[in-house]
Order: sequence, then structure tokens, then C-alpha cells
Amino acid sequence: MNSSLHAMESTSDYLPLPEVVDLAPNEDYALVGEYPVMVGEQSVENQRRYISSLAGPDGQELFFKRTGSCCPYESKNGTLGTAIVDVFEVTYRGLKKPILLYISFYDKEPLYIPHGFTRRNIK
Repeated sequence: MNSSLHAMESTSDYLPLPEVVDLAPNEDYALVGEYPVMVGEQSVENQRRYISSLAGPDGQELFFKRTGSCCPYESKNGTLGTAIVDVFEVTYRGLKKPILLYISFYDKEPLYIPHGFTRRNIK
């Protein structure tokens, strides 16, 4: 995995994506590089808005940073037919070990809430 230093961002920094409402049918969704979230539009902002649609299991605000990329896969939207998956380290108050989320912006698929997370409640 490529690595770079980025400052932590907060879910309160971005508007959530409205279509992220259902729990993922696959327990590995977003949590394993082979089952990445596909936010589409080659949009870094969509990646952050996706994470900002989530909260911890008790509604905790998330803090996150991109830590690198991995897991190349075939895609007509990628460079020379190959796309990559970005890796985000996610944490929240009370979490002992950060969780990695795998998100690609090259392709678009239905968006779900990964197991262990909830939908962010906007007040």
C-alpha cells in the first residue's frame, strides 16, 4: 500500500450523500480491498462525502485520512483499463484501533453502510 501523510478530516466537514441509507448486504463491503465502495465520477469529494454519510455504531463523529491506494482492478474508467482503490483510515472516540475503508472513485455502484457503522444523523 502506498502511504502518505494527510491531516485528519472530520465527517462534519462535508455534506453526506443522500443515497447512503441501507446496511451493506456483504459483511466485507468497504472493509476489504476486494469489495470497495464505488462512488464514481472520479471525485475525491464523493469519497469524502461517502465517509461523511457514516457514523460510529453509537452515532459517533468520524475522523479520517487517506493513507494510500491498493488493489488494482480492471475498469474501462481507469488509466489504461486499470483502476485503483483508495484506502482511508477511519477512527472515532472510543475506538481502540482505526478501521480501514476501501473506496474507488473510478466506477459507480449502489452505496451502502458498512457493517460496524451507522448512518450519520444531521441535526
